[in-house]
Parts: sequence; C-alpha cells; structure tokens
Amino acid sequence: MLGASAVCAGLAVSAVDRYAAEVDAQVGPLVPVLIATRDVPPGRLVTPLVAARALAERDVPERFAPPTALRSRAQAVGRAVSSGLRAGDYVGALQLRPARTRRSPSARWSGDARLVEIAVAGARSVAAALRPGAFVDVLVTSERGADARTFLALQRVPVAGFEPGETGSLGEAEAADGRVTLRATLRQAVLLTAADNFAREVRVIPRAPGDQRRYGTLAIGAGRLGR
Repeated sequence: MLGASAVCAGLAVSAVDRYAAEVDAQVGPLVPVLIATRDVPPGRLVTPLVAARALAERDVPERFAPPTALRSRAQAVGRAVSSGLRAGDYVGALQLRPARTRRSPSARWSGDARLVEIAVAGARSVAAALRPGAFVDVLVTSERGADARTFLALQRVPVAGFEPGETGSLGEAEAADGRVTLRATLRQAVLLTAADNFAREVRVIPRAPGDQRRYGTLAIGAGRLGR
C-alpha cells in the first residue's frame, strides 16, 4: 500500500507539472506591466510622487500584457496623462503624452534641463498658480538659531507640476504641504535637492505672467527681525 501511494503521488506531481507546462506554453512567462492603482485626471503630469501614489508595477502572463504597456514607473515620470486613467487600467504609450510647456524660450527643454521634485510649504493657498509653464521664485529658510536666515535661492524657475500633500503622509519638513516639480538646470537641481534635504523650509512664490525682472542678493537673517 505504501508503494502504491508513492506511485500515485508521483503520478499526481507529474500531472501537475505537465499541466503547468501546458499553461505556460499557452500564456507565456510573466512580464512586468504598469497599472493605475487610483484615478488620475487627464492633463496631470506624472511626477515621481504621482507615480508612487497612483501607479504600480505588476507581473502578468505575457499573453495578457498589452503590447504598448509600460514596464516601470520610471518610464511614465515626466509625461502627462492624455485621456485620464482609472484604477486598474494598464498604463501605456496611448495613455500618456509628452508634457506640454509654454513656447517661451526660457520654459523649453535644453540639454541641461532636469526635472526635480521638492517638498514646499505654504503652497496650498497658491496651488492654482502652480500650473505647468508658470514661473516661480524659490525661497529657502535654514534651520532655527541665531544664524538662521531666509534667502532668495532661485529666480524664474519653470513649474512642471504640483501635487498637494495628503495630511500626515509626507513626513518631510514640518510645514511642508505639497510637492512641486520644477524644470531646472543640473546646478539648480543640486541646490534644490540640498534644500529639500537640509533646509527647515522651502517656499515657491509664483511670478505674475510676463514678469521677467531679476533681483540681486536678497536675504534676511533671524537677527534682523524686530529691529
């Protein structure tokens, strides 16, 4: 009886293996695809934050993967949603398009252009002005103390996108309430990343349309307040 049981078990395993091989032959191996995990409205720029919150990488049988489906979040970042995404949709070339920018020369991509995303404070009240193609000045406030100061770090930086923060979900600087994606040079991107990591607060101040003025060094230290 023990021998018969062993033979039956072996036959069962063999049958399962054959069935699995037949299924693999029909549907193909697993391949990575990108899907939407929540609704994304048309025109929304896919920033790193949007990709992390609304897109996910999944493995599906090759037979069921759309030929135009993207394979990773990195392929979607920097592009805009063309007709809207719903949770569960595959994300592919037909659902995304290159991000549109103003035709102003200073807003166009150049060989040194980068997309950099930073946490910002006080942005909810000016969210309507943080549309793609708008220009902002960047203010950075260093840590508290006698040597703390707020200074004008960058001027007329083009906005690529803005995402309001979800209450309690950011985990960055205490006053951060959203993340803005800026189109910057490599040198500017390094400065913005350092500010995002080390400064107490970063704010973006929208420019009025057509305002092309440039300012000299502007900085106010903590010691000058109240004088």
